[in-house]
Amino acid sequence: MKRTRKKRQHKKKHQKTSKKRKKRELVVGMISVPLTPGKKYYQVCGDSYIASSHITWLKRFGVKILPIPYTTKNYKKYMSKINGLYFPSGGAFAGTQTEYYKCCKKFLQLAMKENDKGNHFPIWGGCMGMQQLMIIADGHDDLEKLLQRFDSFNNLLSTLDFTDEGLRSRMMRNATKAELKKLSTKNCTLNNHKMGLTPTKFKQHKNIDKFYKIVSTSVDRKGRDYFSTIECRFYPFYGVQWHPERSSAMDYFAKFFVNELKKNRTKNKKHTRKVYTKEIDCFNYSNRLYKRCRFYWHKRTSRHNRKLCSAAQLLKNDKEKNKGKKLPKGKKFTGGV
Repeated sequence: MKRTRKKRQHKKKHQKTSKKRKKRELVVGMISVPLTPGKKYYQVCGDSYIASSHITWLKRFGVKILPIPYTTKNYKKYMSKINGLYFPSGGAFAGTQTEYYKCCKKFLQLAMKENDKGNHFPIWGGCMGMQQLMIIADGHDDLEKLLQRFDSFNNLLSTLDFTDEGLRSRMMRNATKAELKKLSTKNCTLNNHKMGLTPTKFKQHKNIDKFYKIVSTSVDRKGRDYFSTIECRFYPFYGVQWHPERSSAMDYFAKFFVNELKKNRTKNKKHTRKVYTKEIDCFNYSNRLYKRCRFYWHKRTSRHNRKLCSAAQLLKNDKEKNKGKKLPKGKKFTGGV
């Protein structure tokens, strides 16, 4: 009898410790990108989208994605559910999408407050996402004239020329010599942007220069320098003009950001507002930039186009192959993609 009691007590203790050791769930809020007017799926496939490469990049490291509609006004509710923010790339420029820019700005301001309170709250900006970080830091909401044009579209492969500050940065200080050598000598960073800033203009805009340090620069097809990686001096905010999420060889940067998310103390709440979502082929929509995208419906007026989105997807494929098949059903999103 004594042995069985001891076994039971030991079992209960083991169950308690196993519950304590349960892996913590990390959630990143990813702001959806407005659909670009004039494109094939505009007002056909929902209200916004996120390229699937951003989602799968972090999911491989156990991070759950909470898509945040750029039209939301529930900023604080979303902040209470996430450990960090991610501004993804996309085809909509801030100059034509002020609502999207305002959403990014509001969330960044709340992230600053969280950090000021002592709660480590990181932000990652990719390509267009990094451009939002620049415009916000400049402080003039100049959506039209701040950014410059570059010839870095259509999968330009380039190197990263690290600055002295960049080599000492939080982002790069744990990189191995082999990793740094590869990034700085081999054309291994994928670029798909038309807009950016030269290092000269970066320095001229004092607010940007005070807030961010240039980690690396790169060169476009015409030999013009642009800054390709940045890091905030005061907050855990990071930006890349290129696309590490498009290559598993760039997992160093994903691991870095995941470690930043782990420093956040927010305990995530499970309940989230349902958003209708569907993942489809978006190769043509994105000018051959992305293979797959997640489209989101979050406006009342967009309910009518759910079936049209499916039809558009099916018509793009071989008609004979899909003949007689039912339209793919969308999924209700409840907190993790």
